[in-house]
Amino acid sequence: MAYYGFQGCGACAFFGSTTHAHGGTTMRIIFSVLLILVLVQTTVSVRAEPQDFTVTTVMKGSTTISGQKIEYPKTDKAEMASVLVEIQPGKENGRHMHAVPTYVHVLEGTMTVEFEDGARQTFQAGSGFLEVVNTVHSAKNLGEVPLRLLVVFVGEEGKPNLIRPEKHQASDAAP
Repeated sequence: MAYYGFQGCGACAFFGSTTHAHGGTTMRIIFSVLLILVLVQTTVSVRAEPQDFTVTTVMKGSTTISGQKIEYPKTDKAEMASVLVEIQPGKENGRHMHAVPTYVHVLEGTMTVEFEDGARQTFQAGSGFLEVVNTVHSAKNLGEVPLRLLVVFVGEEGKPNLIRPEKHQASDAAP
């Protein structure tokens, strides 16, 4: 059985070194390993603690639902606007288009977007999407419960976010 005397550096002697030269190297290695273990344990315990909030990506994209690339208005009067829209079962919001990027988040119900050619896309509650730009469409509620939407426009001060082509009227209504 080996006996490790406590000559020189006490901790070094404990690990089998009787000189400072070897003990210093040994201590640096031991200290490094312990430091790494402490950092790993701290990181694991921080990640293991329950969080007071969560972040869930709803939508991230650079194109609209028809594949158009998003282009932000080139202006020094940028304006963001958001509206809540409710469409009753069996109803729609009428033909319209947006000249600016528009984000739609379906809060409740199911939204059906219908285009001029009759093509349709459907979005369930909890989903979000970038609506078509400069393309006539309508939002329909073909379901049995009210459709509730949050609509966010990335526009320009003094310019409409919604255009009704049949009347050539501008409106701040949505989507």
